[in-house]
Amino acid sequence: MNNEDMKAIFEQIDNLKKPDKKSGEVEIKMPNDTLSEVLKGVSEEIQRVLDENNYTQEDLCRITNMSQSNISKIQNGKVVPRIETLQKIAVATHTKLVISFESMEGDE
Repeated sequence: MNNEDMKAIFEQIDNLKKPDKKSGEVEIKMPNDTLSEVLKGVSEEIQRVLDENNYTQEDLCRITNMSQSNISKIQNGKVVPRIETLQKIAVATHTKLVISFESMEGDE
């Protein structure tokens, strides 16, 4: 491993942030394109189920006992939500959390 590799690794470590002890979510300093795309999809799905249930963020806060700030950060792609958090939202919106992996073949 050369110096450039080591420098890149330490830069990545410096960009990491420990989870917020209260919420358990991870703040993102500089998301990469792939992660941003995933977070955008999560945000769109949360908004879809809120709309289907005629819920506001405030309604979701009350039902899930989550802070409005945390829900807003999730919907704005500023934090990576834990699976437990997404499950809480699914239960509150009468939906089932589904996580899948799809082939990337043919996407190029």
